[in-house]
Amino acid sequence: MNEQLISLFRAHIEPSAPLDEVDAAAARIAAAVGGSSPHLPLTALVAGAYQVLLRRLPRSEALSLVAQAFHEPIRPYVHDGTRAALDASDDPFSVITGYSKDREENYFGSDFSFTRVEDASQYLVDVHRCFYVQVLAVAGVPELGPVFCEFDAAWISAIDRDRHHVDFQRPTTIAHGAPTCPFHFRRATPNSP
Repeated sequence: MNEQLISLFRAHIEPSAPLDEVDAAAARIAAAVGGSSPHLPLTALVAGAYQVLLRRLPRSEALSLVAQAFHEPIRPYVHDGTRAALDASDDPFSVITGYSKDREENYFGSDFSFTRVEDASQYLVDVHRCFYVQVLAVAGVPELGPVFCEFDAAWISAIDRDRHHVDFQRPTTIAHGAPTCPFHFRRATPNSP
């Protein structure tokens, strides 16, 4: 998935930031962070593009351009795919928590740390270490963290509490200054008329 995100991001940021400068900035960030995390190329690329844009634009414009390039190309697919899977299921709660468990294990892996509380009516995940926040701190652009958090809005917005009987809450994140990122799923009953 990261390779696709990288390709889409590069195509969308290119009109605003020369890719040779973006690549050079990303390489410097990756070297400063070190290691072989599968999340490093994407995170360094987004941070590098932001650094390049900051040399040309006010901070708010640079943040907006980076957010658009990161979110917009993939948002409809993530949202629509999640909504379709939830709509087609007899148990949307199991579907969405299954997606979460799979991503925790197979996508995020050891670059992030999680604690979990689970029973038949809830799946409460708290992220205690976020690789994105760590890389952005090394890159000197911690203000970019919420852009990574906002990526989740695509699948979060696909959950309709009354339709899917799932209540999801993520009131804050590490990038917003909280000690954890709570991803809390609970079975819900539809609102009565």
